[in-house]
Amino acid sequence: MTSVHQALDGLDSQLQSLRQLQFSGWLDVQAASGLQWRFYLSSGRLVWVKGGLHPVRARYRLLSQHCPKLDLNAALSFSPDGHQGYWDYRALLTLAKRQMITGEQAAALIRGAVAEALFDVKQREQAEQLTFTCFQQDSLESSLALINTEHALQATQQVWDAWCRAGLKNCSPNLAPIVQQPEQLQRQVSPSLYQTLVAIMDGKRTLRDLAILMRKDLLVLTQSLMPYIHKGTMGLVAIPDLASPKTSTDSKVGPKAGSDVGSNTGPKSNPAAEPGRSQVNGPNQSAPNQSNPNQPISNQPTGDQPQLLIACVDDSPMDCRLMESILLQSGYQFVGIQDPLQALPILLETKPNLIFLDLVMPIASGYEICAQIRRVSIFKKTPVIILTGNDGIVDRVRAKVVGSSDFLAKPIEAQRILTLLRKYLPLPTSAQKAALS
Repeated sequence: MTSVHQALDGLDSQLQSLRQLQFSGWLDVQAASGLQWRFYLSSGRLVWVKGGLHPVRARYRLLSQHCPKLDLNAALSFSPDGHQGYWDYRALLTLAKRQMITGEQAAALIRGAVAEALFDVKQREQAEQLTFTCFQQDSLESSLALINTEHALQATQQVWDAWCRAGLKNCSPNLAPIVQQPEQLQRQVSPSLYQTLVAIMDGKRTLRDLAILMRKDLLVLTQSLMPYIHKGTMGLVAIPDLASPKTSTDSKVGPKAGSDVGSNTGPKSNPAAEPGRSQVNGPNQSAPNQSNPNQPISNQPTGDQPQLLIACVDDSPMDCRLMESILLQSGYQFVGIQDPLQALPILLETKPNLIFLDLVMPIASGYEICAQIRRVSIFKKTPVIILTGNDGIVDRVRAKVVGSSDFLAKPIEAQRILTLLRKYLPLPTSAQKAALS
């Protein structure tokens, strides 16, 4: 049975009516602008939602938040239908059945997706007319979560009321903050905060992405940015969704964002739309290879045999340059990553033979990045060396717990670096030739 209702009372009335009827099927919500959502119900309770402005970005973000230990590199290569369909409810169900995620994690992800969609529809209906269409059908094959519709609507109303009280009624959490006047911002904040804001407020991550990435409440984060936005120092821009998984044969890694949204991996997409996508070595390093702008920035000596690639994740330009000098002179390739939020996607792209990882960095610590690295199957056996100025036993133990291979105290010294490299890797080709000559 299908019925169509014009938006006279709004989403709340539609869902409350379906709850009272113990309706099973789905409710399609169509905005005049073309945006669509589909809410699935079972006996009047919400069980799943699809659609919205950024459906793929939302799923990655929610997976990063609720399933932090999931190996997305493996999960994203799986599709229950043998074709594009990973984000379908059945795929989530299969992940739970295969114990790739727990039932609790799946339920938390569903609740988060429903909460985001309810908020977005509520905000959208303030600005344009919505049309609702009901399709009656049997329940989904299995329910990972049965969400009380009335409670969900009440929670959404509370969040919306707080959002409006903060003066954010017309501010969508799907917009991305960007620094528009860096010189003015530099005068307004401390040097460390300036570096952080410039690194992450790049117009490639939505407010929701950043809230998960920075582990901050969405409302609190947005409120903290509004003074800069009102002054014109920062702005909010609309960005596209990420590309759907399985859209190309070589798209087998996770999001460029953040994954962690920032913490996990993701599909290929327009680089301007991807969280955490910018030049590899940061603003103080050399530019990309102009003959191939898609090639990662790295120094690649030529030779008959492939050179060993060493990555260094360190927010210090001086330490990165020093490490680069030591490694290049010793016959290794080098890739430097100064933005910790870009570490995982760049490492996935370049696949280094060994990783040096600074312990103390803004936003994401070496512990967090090391844990993320170890959750990716291709890095299970890659040596990861923690760099730090604190050579304490507590740091060493914690570094081991998150999966580091070794621990090196700063300052960086050539002999100690090379000793560690020889411990974990064969000599590079140039060094082998020098030893034989």
